[in-house]
Amino acid sequence: MLLIKNDIKCLLLNNKMVYINLNNYIKDDNINVIEIYFINKLLKDGIIDVRFPENVEDIISKLYKKTKEEKYKMYFMNDKIYIYELSNDNQYVIAKNKKVDDIIKLKTKEVYLVGCKIDKYPQYVFPCTNDIDNISETIIKEYKISNRISLMIKNEANKKDKTIILEYKHSNNVEIDKINEIVNKIIRNLEAALNNEDK
Repeated sequence: MLLIKNDIKCLLLNNKMVYINLNNYIKDDNINVIEIYFINKLLKDGIIDVRFPENVEDIISKLYKKTKEEKYKMYFMNDKIYIYELSNDNQYVIAKNKKVDDIIKLKTKEVYLVGCKIDKYPQYVFPCTNDIDNISETIIKEYKISNRISLMIKNEANKKDKTIILEYKHSNNVEIDKINEIVNKIIRNLEAALNNEDK
């Protein structure tokens, strides 16, 4: 998966351990999901490569327990995504709007943080048309950390490359300091594990 960031800016604190404070990214009341992607490479023209080799799943499985695996077929049109869960015929539509994003330099890796507003809609909201922007069949393996935090490995059904996503579902009544602590611990664990694999 390749992502595009329009205005790349990196946060680095004198090469020390970086603490990601989610308060800086949830100031907009509309943000209800934070996604943190581990970056494999920063390419030219603001393109971010978040694809990792397939063995990254083994690395994560040594740290966390997989709780769910699901295959989805997704139809993209404008800001709407029609999602069909292939194992149980569950179908729904979401709209995903990016509100804020940032590249954060860790000690040895980078992550791409996206704050977005995700709304769920009934199926009929998605138009009946052949004019679809994209169709994707995707496998998502979830490692649920808490009710609000999940680590996910995502890949296209016909590709071996994997994407690592740490997702936080925000609510105004959570203890954000506790959430920050959990998120930063997971990021440090993953950074260390990926570094060991690079050696």
